[in-house]
Amino acid sequence: MHQHARALRHDRVTPNAMLYAWESDLLTVTPQRHVCEVEIKISRGDLLNDLKKPKHSQGMLMNGSFMHKRNAKGTTPNELVEDKRRARGETACRRPNYFVFAMPCAVYRKLKGVELPPYAGVYTVDEEGRVFEERRAIQLHTEAVSVEDLLGLARRMHHRYWNAVGKPGPALDPGHSDGQKIPAGGGSSSVPRYTLPTISTMCFQCRLGMCCICSFRLRRSGMSTLRK
Repeated sequence: MHQHARALRHDRVTPNAMLYAWESDLLTVTPQRHVCEVEIKISRGDLLNDLKKPKHSQGMLMNGSFMHKRNAKGTTPNELVEDKRRARGETACRRPNYFVFAMPCAVYRKLKGVELPPYAGVYTVDEEGRVFEERRAIQLHTEAVSVEDLLGLARRMHHRYWNAVGKPGPALDPGHSDGQKIPAGGGSSSVPRYTLPTISTMCFQCRLGMCCICSFRLRRSGMSTLRK
């Protein structure tokens, strides 16, 4: 998915971003500084649950409506930001310019009878990781994302990377591409010790190349290098 976004000349590909009143699986930014949100769905039930969320059910994406909650319990920091904007007299919540669902081809074929929002685009991904645009997203608005928000996304990615650097990983055998563990007492002390997750143990998002933290990662003496 990351490669697909870059092929469209989208920059600042950010997974698990908190830019709006909700968490976004993936945000990409076009050369015009328009934001595209990609929501990853791995099953039909997963998609149906997402359609019940306020961003869809309360028209937050469609027309910029502010979220209405029955009580203030469990309010997130980003929801508080939107509450303050509404108190200042803002007429619409912050939202992406485009919204797209991404799912495996097999899941998309089982969506008979499911009505997707008219603004939502659809990407499907086959078993080889190829991305297909099944439905093009409708532009929700034309306002460009602010430079401050872009810097905020970059700052979060910066902190996320260095947090990952500091996490110790289990000892693995660098001679095996599938990341086999080094037997107890085995292996040379001069052999680098690192963690190399495999495609079979990665989540759906990682298989799409979307998660910079779970991507092929080397950990060595407290230092980390991300492989693309």
